Amino acid sequence: MQLLPIKTRIINPPQDDLFEVFDEYLTDVQEGDVVLVSSKIVAISEGRCIKGDDVDKDALVRDEAVFLIERDYWKSPITVMHNAFIGTSGIDESNTGGYLVFLPEDPFASAKGIHAYLKKRFTLQNVGVIITDSHSQPMRFGASGISVGFWGVAPIKDCRGETDLFGREMKIETANIIDGLAAGATVVMGEVAECQPVVIARDVPDLVFTEEDMKDQLFVAFEEDTFRVLYEKYLK
Repeated sequence: MQLLPIKTRIINPPQDDLFEVFDEYLTDVQEGDVVLVSSKIVAISEGRCIKGDDVDKDALVRDEAVFLIERDYWKSPITVMHNAFIGTSGIDESNTGGYLVFLPEDPFASAKGIHAYLKKRFTLQNVGVIITDSHSQPMRFGASGISVGFWGVAPIKDCRGETDLFGREMKIETANIIDGLAAGATVVMGEVAECQPVVIARDVPDLVFTEEDMKDQLFVAFEEDTFRVLYEKYLK
């Protein structure tokens, strides 16, 4: 598998043309590729930005969050967006020129639009799109990548029924392909001034391509979430 970074010009808030950027810099997308795109440049293209001067960011964070968990030992609450713990409700002010950039309003719709563009432009049958963001995880230093939306590819590889090296049948094992790719691509994208907000994942094994909305295959219902004890009392 290869992760191929695409260097672009700066995508400027408060709004820029994402597809114009793709037209110029995204020149070689092949059958079976997965194109990973930073949520920030998608949000900028959708105008999801406000000037940061004299804005109460904490109030925005609280208003934007699906739900939040207060913590008196830290300056801001833990926030949940798009079925993931994402800091400050995904509102970002790095590499924004003084603006606050929100997450895309509907990352799955955004991914679907990029998917249609790629299929048409490069005459493809099978291509995937993942919109990525960074988040921190409990008991770990450092940020890693996660998907906030995707289209064109199934997110989960079901390993149940397969046998391991010693012939033991897998009973519950499934592999999260989408977030694995997002984590790898975010390493390649970088976090500071790399200006590589797009990554092509090529020769990814075990992909299943689809035209259907597959979010329900990735997002766990509350009743089935083995980690719900960590957050259930904070739900709105």
